[in-house]
Amino acid sequence: MLRKKQYHVILALALLAVFVLTAAGPVNPGSPTPDNFDKFLVYMADGLYDPNDPSYTAPNAQEFQRDVMQRSDAEIAQDRADAIAFYNQRFGLNLVDPGGDLFAPFTTDDGVMFTPFYFDPRNEYRAYVVSNEQVPSSGWVIRDGGWSASITNPDGYTLGGEFDGIHVPQGTMFAFGDYNIQRTLPGGREIEPLLIHYQSGGPIIPNADQNGGMFFRCELFSEEFGEGLAQGIVAPQMLPDGRIHQNIRNVVTFPGLGDHAE
Repeated sequence: MLRKKQYHVILALALLAVFVLTAAGPVNPGSPTPDNFDKFLVYMADGLYDPNDPSYTAPNAQEFQRDVMQRSDAEIAQDRADAIAFYNQRFGLNLVDPGGDLFAPFTTDDGVMFTPFYFDPRNEYRAYVVSNEQVPSSGWVIRDGGWSASITNPDGYTLGGEFDGIHVPQGTMFAFGDYNIQRTLPGGREIEPLLIHYQSGGPIIPNADQNGGMFFRCELFSEEFGEGLAQGIVAPQMLPDGRIHQNIRNVVTFPGLGDHAE
């Protein structure tokens, strides 16, 4: 049998454990995944900054590919080639890689620019909802980069490929890249990031009435979640003092349109 002193010690420890668990409250598993979906995420960006601040140097596309995605030069070259092949097949942009520097942009004779990019961290692009995961109110930082294409021809461009015959204006954009989401545990310790590849489902056409704002739809591919869809809007506000107040809302689902199979 337990001695009286041992009993009191054990009782005190048990009461302490109950107190700690009660004070901490129930474990929050995060937002549940909606019915008919396997994963659900919401991204937002609301950064406020001066794009012409001479004291700030934004990280470049090399840093995204090498430091964030941790790709070798051979892997970067393959990703670049995949982007060019995708743009040619889906949109008929007729891009031909001139070779040389992996991170050198180039423009075709008919006015299509191919450019590596790393979305400026000052935009504060973050995942605020990741279903079934505990995301802090500050969100999880999204490192977003890849290879963009844009129409520079003032007369616009007539697409080919899957959009054969469709004419788009100058400023139309196309995206091919990766979301690298910096995931943390509730205590703040960083763990393995979420990796999601995206590519344009259609041309991204700026709206002249919304400071260059635009709607976008991207196909997604994830080793963890399968195929999905990202749909959202970019509508930055240009302030009188020259600063940008970024405004992005992006809803991500796997699968893209849900599964209603019985």
